[in-house]
Amino acid sequence: MTRPEASAFQIRGRRSGRPAFALGLILIAFCLLVVSCKEKRGGPVSADVQTGYCSVCGMKVKADDRFSSEIIYPGGTKLMFESPGDMLAFYTTPESYDKVPDTHKDRARMEKILVKDYNGGNPLDVRAAALVYKSAVHGPMGPDIFAFSKREEAADFAAKHGGTVVTFDDVTPEMVLNLRKR
Repeated sequence: MTRPEASAFQIRGRRSGRPAFALGLILIAFCLLVVSCKEKRGGPVSADVQTGYCSVCGMKVKADDRFSSEIIYPGGTKLMFESPGDMLAFYTTPESYDKVPDTHKDRARMEKILVKDYNGGNPLDVRAAALVYKSAVHGPMGPDIFAFSKREEAADFAAKHGGTVVTFDDVTPEMVLNLRKR
């Protein structure tokens, strides 16, 4: 008994399934490659760049944004943040952020911590600033902490918009955690 010959349709069906399967595998490999090579959002950038990603929320940040904050490190690198609240979230609990290398979690290595003066927008060392915590005014990420170069300006702001005037040393991890809870 002779074996019946396969129809042309069956032969084409078998052969066309292989290229489709191979094409699918290639497409999956390409997608995995693209995802694995994706830029890490929020890690250290060169200190002279003007655009980066927030190390807490991953949003795009421009150095000249009204509420942006930065932590500057030796060797010419920095971390960028969408707002003072995000920067303080990182500062108070750096171990919580896996996008940032351990060398940038060491507070002793932080050369400068810059926030923007609420009234003038000028960079200001947060250690010398008067901060208003939990006011009714929101920043880009919702409730935030606002920096002032003069304690009197912070007190006036707090009198008008609520909140408490504190210093950088007063800020605790619990305060930052509760900042955006209303």
